[in-house]
Amino acid sequence: MATSKKQEQNPNHRASRDLGKLGEKAKKSKLTFSDLIIPIGAGVILLLLSFFLFLPMIRTARESQDELKKVRADIEHLEHVKTSLDEIDDTQVVNDLVMVKRVIPKVLQVADFVYYIDNLAGSKDLTAGDLSVSDRLASNGVTSTLSYSGSYDDVLDLVDEIHDYSPYLVILRDIELSGGSSNWTVDFEITGYYMPDQEGRIDFYQPFTKYTNFSDIMDEFSIKVQKLDEIE
Repeated sequence: MATSKKQEQNPNHRASRDLGKLGEKAKKSKLTFSDLIIPIGAGVILLLLSFFLFLPMIRTARESQDELKKVRADIEHLEHVKTSLDEIDDTQVVNDLVMVKRVIPKVLQVADFVYYIDNLAGSKDLTAGDLSVSDRLASNGVTSTLSYSGSYDDVLDLVDEIHDYSPYLVILRDIELSGGSSNWTVDFEITGYYMPDQEGRIDFYQPFTKYTNFSDIMDEFSIKVQKLDEIE
């Protein structure tokens, strides 16, 4: 009987011993904070390397790509400019430049364009009032205030025809009409423009459009030059 009880106790004892060994192994294999220091530190180092080394490299690569795109765009633009210029005849450019310089001269005085306006007003039997210099400052322009009196239709026709009649480039402002019955007076401010010679570097990378695309303006300048030729 004693032997039988001993045999029954041995399996239980062995199982308890095995469980104890497993518990000790589990305790030994359990990770502690000190075990995680090395991998965490390695991860932080890799992150810092990525931030201070790889990210600037990526940024530099992107900047290089942007610069390359800009260079390609500039080359395409210059090719467009060259093609557009090749389409214009050299003789035409010279003739058009001479024409424009006559309509917009290097130097212009008030008397230069008022002379033609007075002639137009005289053809309509209008009476000229006092001429005065305006305080308005215009870039590359000279300004004067004019006054003419006459019939209602004639003073309106004068204002309507000045721009086309003048051989120079002029603009009217502050037009005022007063009077009544058979006598009306129109007062206005007029500016004539000139273009002095300028020296400067031409920026070929600016947007470019052929001046020949504005044929209506060139036709208008041509008519003004014809008027100058008739008087000269």
